[in-house]
Amino acid sequence: MSIEKNSKLIIISSPSGAGKTTLCKLLIKKMKNINLSISYTSRSKRLNEVDGKDYYFINKKKFQLLKKKNFFIETATNFNNLYGSPFRNITISKKRNKHILFDIDWKGARKIRKNYKKDDIIDFFILPPSKSELKRRLVKRGRDNKKEINLRLSYAIDEMKHYSEYKYVLINERVHKTVNEIKKIIEYHQLIMNQKEFLKKKLKKIIDRN
Repeated sequence: MSIEKNSKLIIISSPSGAGKTTLCKLLIKKMKNINLSISYTSRSKRLNEVDGKDYYFINKKKFQLLKKKNFFIETATNFNNLYGSPFRNITISKKRNKHILFDIDWKGARKIRKNYKKDDIIDFFILPPSKSELKRRLVKRGRDNKKEINLRLSYAIDEMKHYSEYKYVLINERVHKTVNEIKKIIEYHQLIMNQKEFLKKKLKKIIDRN
């Protein structure tokens, strides 16, 4: 599949606690030409989360029903919870001539790469500065008990092995610095797209004159 020439599928992945969700939220504030793909999930809504803004919260039965109807581009299971990105998010972004941003893991990223052209995708893998810093961030969130934190750390080490599947790999030491690096890379791709389109139009005029 391909998307509109002025749109890109932007993927940001990271192990739990490395900061991808915070980076995504900051990025869409900085770049008005990006829509966030809001995922569906079967997990319970956390404190301060808003249905339809952070996720669409549904039960597992409804999730499986939507999956059977090919409602999702990609789905993943993490810590016994289901997650999925709907096709309609891409359709909406195409109509608005905007990029679409996916906050997903490496498994979801693989599925998107299978369905769309390489040139349509800009993908980032976010790493923590160190394992100890990752653990500190997970503890600071205050969401999980000690056993769950250790499980997340173990899973994170496995996730980090997939960094080489991504075009860009960034170490998230300071969140504002990292989001600015992501923004510059996206703007670079936009510039290349614009130059190609400009050259194409110029060449067409030259050829038509002859």
